[in-house]
Amino acid sequence: MGARAGPSRVRLPRGGGSAGRLLGPRPRGLARGGTGERVRAKCAGAARARSGGRAEPGRAMSHQILLLLPVLTLGLATSQQGDKVPCKMVNKEVSCQCRGLAQVPSGLPWDTEALDLSGNQLQSILASPLGLYAALRHLDLSANEISFLQPGVFQALSHLEHLNLAHNRLALSAGGLGHLPHLSSLDLSGNSLYSGLLEQLLGEAPALRTLALAENSLTRLARQTFGGTPALERLDLHSNVLMDIEDGAFEALPRLTHLNLSRNSLTCISDFSLPQLRVLDLSCNSIEAFQMAPEPQAGYQLTWLDLRENKLLRFPDLAALPALLYLNVSNNLISLPARPPPGGKATHAPSEGWSASPLSDPPGRRRNASAHPLSQLSNLDLSYNEIELVPEGFLEHLTSLRFLNLSRNCLQAFEAPRAGSLPCLVLLDVSHNALGTLELGAGALGSLRTLLLQHNALRGLPPQTFAGLASLQRLNLQGNRVIPCGGPGGPGSSGCVDFSGISSLRSLNLVDNELETLRAGAFLHTPLTELDLSFNPGLDVATRALAGLEASLEVLALQGNGLEVLQVDLPCFSCLKQLNLAENRLSRLPAWTQAVSLEVLDLRNNSFSLLPSSAMGGLETSLRRLYLQGNPLSCCGNGWLAAQLHQGRVDVDDATRDLTCRFDSQEEVFLSHVRPEDCEKGGLKNVNLIIILTFTLVSAVALAMLATCCCVRQQKFNQQYKA
Repeated sequence: MGARAGPSRVRLPRGGGSAGRLLGPRPRGLARGGTGERVRAKCAGAARARSGGRAEPGRAMSHQILLLLPVLTLGLATSQQGDKVPCKMVNKEVSCQCRGLAQVPSGLPWDTEALDLSGNQLQSILASPLGLYAALRHLDLSANEISFLQPGVFQALSHLEHLNLAHNRLALSAGGLGHLPHLSSLDLSGNSLYSGLLEQLLGEAPALRTLALAENSLTRLARQTFGGTPALERLDLHSNVLMDIEDGAFEALPRLTHLNLSRNSLTCISDFSLPQLRVLDLSCNSIEAFQMAPEPQAGYQLTWLDLRENKLLRFPDLAALPALLYLNVSNNLISLPARPPPGGKATHAPSEGWSASPLSDPPGRRRNASAHPLSQLSNLDLSYNEIELVPEGFLEHLTSLRFLNLSRNCLQAFEAPRAGSLPCLVLLDVSHNALGTLELGAGALGSLRTLLLQHNALRGLPPQTFAGLASLQRLNLQGNRVIPCGGPGGPGSSGCVDFSGISSLRSLNLVDNELETLRAGAFLHTPLTELDLSFNPGLDVATRALAGLEASLEVLALQGNGLEVLQVDLPCFSCLKQLNLAENRLSRLPAWTQAVSLEVLDLRNNSFSLLPSSAMGGLETSLRRLYLQGNPLSCCGNGWLAAQLHQGRVDVDDATRDLTCRFDSQEEVFLSHVRPEDCEKGGLKNVNLIIILTFTLVSAVALAMLATCCCVRQQKFNQQYKA
């Protein structure tokens, strides 16, 4: 039991246990070292509040007085027991958090059961005065500067159940915690503890159930490390530097159920045999292989296994874990072969990348689905790996699977051809691959609600590709080359996909699919609530392309399509709440003459000069947010818009709030600064200009006629004179 397989190899022997965070499993992320920082930040804020925001002493204060301030502060903190104790007391709970204390106060009620001394300046913990509070059950000493514990300091606290010493300097301490018979929770995180010192610090705690050792400097766990804590159930070792776990290190912990080994330096897990473990977090290490014991015991209780962000080369053999519900192997180097090795025999060589036993039947034997390994698995994350093809049968027996993530791999095809395949699957993410083939058989994926296929290379799919997904509600096809067909019986181009008649579908994303034409009736009998057709430059939207969505559509996006004319009768969409028409070339909108439901309208970067009240009046009661920057707005004729801005009826972003407009004179001003009289003056100027021009023209005509008359009379006079 004492043998090790080298400093980079870890054995997890029999002994019962569970992996995970002390507060239970979480499928995302880890709380890293936030406790001490949060307490210190809170203390800094409290100190500022106590000072009332007063500035530092003025320049007139001498350097001698400044040097005396730390001494005075320390003296005041040391003599606090003689004065009024600066703590909050509620019943038998006392909070002295962030009070600048340099020692444990002695003037507290003797029957105090909970004492919070976190975020102070304590450096030493002595038996006196702490021993005065023999009734203590909860003691929080976290986020101090404690480097000395008097031997036996906690012996007098015979009722102590919860002790928090996180984020101190216990690595400098030469003493230990001693015998703690009733302690059930101990937090030693963030103390720079190293291997060897931990064994010295940990005393006898026969009732201890929760132990946090996160964010220390531990490099190895010896067999005797946890010998004094036989009742331990939850152990948190995340964010250390563990490279070696000695064989038998967890043998003394038969009740261990949660084990968190994430963010360490482990490279291999071999001979895993902790049958009582329920939650195991091995994420963010450098693990290249996870192997069960050669003769695994029956009755493994592991339900949650996190292996993300490691260096796994193959899918782990998990046949001995029938209770597993959650498995995360994302961000590894896993690749799967197209078929098992020749002869049908599974190999455990990492280079093969194939493990038949966890997901396929042994040769010559068939088992019912409920007895198959991993038949209870509910969540499988294989994202960010190097998978090019999912082997046939790899997913066949995962009859309880609800969430499958295969995104950001190298998949070229995905197939679920058989009826009844993945019957419980609710979400399938195959986005960000190189999919060119998608085969979904009739009756397959019967419970699927969300299908994410964005950023692949899908084109020329069969027309009825999605028609058989009876429960499909959300479909994302962004960044592919999928062309919608027209309505039932209508014309359709070759390779188009039929999106009509899918009664369950509610959200459809066709962004950036190089769509050229959206035919009439493309979504008939499909009650979409969200439709995104953005970034299809040159898209021609037929007059009745959105027919059938008038009573259901709530969100419509047509951004970046270069539209000059909108052939959609928007006022007919009674449920429409969000409309995005940004980055087109539109200059006018259909008239909303009756009240509608539209709340958000995005008209950025178009060609609008006027938004007259005759067209926008119906939006006054519903519109909540408006985006208009990037339009050549006219200062006059936009009374409706100016009124919205002046009266604050519509929320606008900063760019819209600073909208500019132009008068006929090309003078540019902020639209919010335009007053009605400015436009009236402009109108009067125009009238005066017309009068002046008319008078000038009439005068010019009169002068011309007069000149002509004079010229004729002169000619007649000359002729008479010559005669």
